[in-house]
Amino acid sequence: MNAQTEIARATPATTSPVTPALEISNLQAWYGESHILHNVNLSVAPGEVVTLLGRNGAGRTTTLRAIMGLTGNRTGSIKVGGVESIAMPTYKIAHLGIGYCPEERGIFSSLSAEENLLLPPMVSSTEKGMSIEEIYDMFPNLAERRNSQGTRLSGGEQQMLAVARILRTGARLLLLDEIS
Repeated sequence: MNAQTEIARATPATTSPVTPALEISNLQAWYGESHILHNVNLSVAPGEVVTLLGRNGAGRTTTLRAIMGLTGNRTGSIKVGGVESIAMPTYKIAHLGIGYCPEERGIFSSLSAEENLLLPPMVSSTEKGMSIEEIYDMFPNLAERRNSQGTRLSGGEQQMLAVARILRTGARLLLLDEIS
């Protein structure tokens, strides 16, 4: 991420200091020999909505992938709920309560929409994810298409399904890439 990337925020009113849901300090990331992220600093409060804005190639996706430990090499500090995660493998980062929805969505094409919703594991032992009924209340289109194969859903319905799967896990922090 470089100077051409902007951060847009919607911050809830708070009166007391709290541990950030996500705190990034001096994050650098590489893909092979290519140095992609240069000293990214970011803090996200619980309940806050933060959007990374920038042109193609500005580092938005790489920032999310680096948070999840999906880049080849990274340095700096990434704290999730106060816990340092820079050296953790991806599965342990997820267990800190992060849900990641990549641009590709990761829908299982041979499964129905409902079967896709039944797959996600709980990532947090303390947070319970949304029930199937709550998901269908939030996304009525998915209720109507519950028996349709994942690839038979429209692009918008596939996006709803991808977000719904994260909401089923109990994740407290959602990283949504190219959500539309």
